[in-house]
Amino acid sequence: MQKYFSGFDIENPTAGAGCDGHVAATDAALALLKRIQSEHGQVSIHHEGGYANGTNAMCLLIGELRVGDMDILLGTVRGAPVFVYGRNSQDWDDRQFVLDAIDGVGRVFSLDSGTGKRFFVRSQPFQKH
Repeated sequence: MQKYFSGFDIENPTAGAGCDGHVAATDAALALLKRIQSEHGQVSIHHEGGYANGTNAMCLLIGELRVGDMDILLGTVRGAPVFVYGRNSQDWDDRQFVLDAIDGVGRVFSLDSGTGKRFFVRSQPFQKH
């Protein structure tokens, strides 16, 4: 499952970054992401925590999100690449990353801030399609 940043084309974020089943999104997350993309353009999602339910994910413009050698591309949602910090990547080997959106205030620099919603990470046992 290891998909390291080195295989990601930052100039063309949707090239070769199709969802492989490790990433899913709720209708609420898809709606919020669509709103953000229509206002801001290409974005990416980054999650630095483990697979525990109830953590936030950052949404930033492509180019503003600094991904490093330890960040791993899990998949995409609406063309937005979803990265997790490599130290926690093994947490996702048997878990599916589920991007959700709930009422609340997002992180200060995340593009969901100010929308009344925030991106929220859930997980479930990995199910291959």
